[in-house]
Amino acid sequence: MKKAHLTKLILSLCASSLTPLCYGDAVGDSTPVAVDFGAGSKYDGWYNLSNNTTTPMTKVIHGEEHDLYGSSGYGGFPGSGAWPSPIDSQLQSNAGAKATLDKVANGSGGGPYPASSGIYYGGFNGDPNINGGILGVNEASPLSGLGTIVFQVQIGEAFTYDYYDDATLGLQVPSLTLNFDGDSPVTLSADFSELIYAAYNGTIEMPTGPGGTMQDEDLFINLYGYQWDVSDYSDVVSFDIEFTAVQHAQLYALQLDQSTVDYGNTSMIPVPEPETWALVFGSAAFLIGIIRRKRRV
Repeated sequence: MKKAHLTKLILSLCASSLTPLCYGDAVGDSTPVAVDFGAGSKYDGWYNLSNNTTTPMTKVIHGEEHDLYGSSGYGGFPGSGAWPSPIDSQLQSNAGAKATLDKVANGSGGGPYPASSGIYYGGFNGDPNINGGILGVNEASPLSGLGTIVFQVQIGEAFTYDYYDDATLGLQVPSLTLNFDGDSPVTLSADFSELIYAAYNGTIEMPTGPGGTMQDEDLFINLYGYQWDVSDYSDVVSFDIEFTAVQHAQLYALQLDQSTVDYGNTSMIPVPEPETWALVFGSAAFLIGIIRRKRRV
């Protein structure tokens, strides 16, 4: 990776009345944000991944307000097969085939499916860090002359984990696979990755105290950003981005941005506005750590 910003902002005083930034709709606080690519760009997004098809969710996407309904059509709990059909992008910036969200594989004892508030990684295991399944975004009509890809993931933690941390392979964060006409696919790790925002979402008792005693740990709904430089690859006919989350995690939104511009060593991942960080710094204690807190469990 050219540069890694695998950081964790832990707003340790979010439960305090001194931190208004952390109150309100935690899901809304960490919604994917606009990427300013300018000309030669395209975006697709999934912003209401619930199974509610009757009540819209109002979201401001790329500066415009939209009423978005959920996607239904997944049968069974916790799920044992492929989804009946891909979930199309709810919004896209230009005409053409929409990118789709698909289930690639179930996890241990269950699998992800659209539930009441988002895509729930179902299962019956009460332990932390259990494989909840693999989801993938497929883009069958990428921009011609593709140079840069940015992908945002809004995901709620379960037992203080979001991505599955494999003992051998490590964190199963999004990876990109480029597909070519007649050539073998190429799989790439992100050149840049960033925790864009962490919205406080309550606490859970975990055996992380002295000697394994129980203590409250904060939970967050996290918005992550990932960026790939694909300017060295020509004739890309499609691409896939896949990631694995833990059981009981909630996936709320995804956003896929593409550009014909080669941004190379320049990160285009959006970051909070300076005034937003000023609120955090002025009212909450914070700690910078790794993207996933290691727990003694």
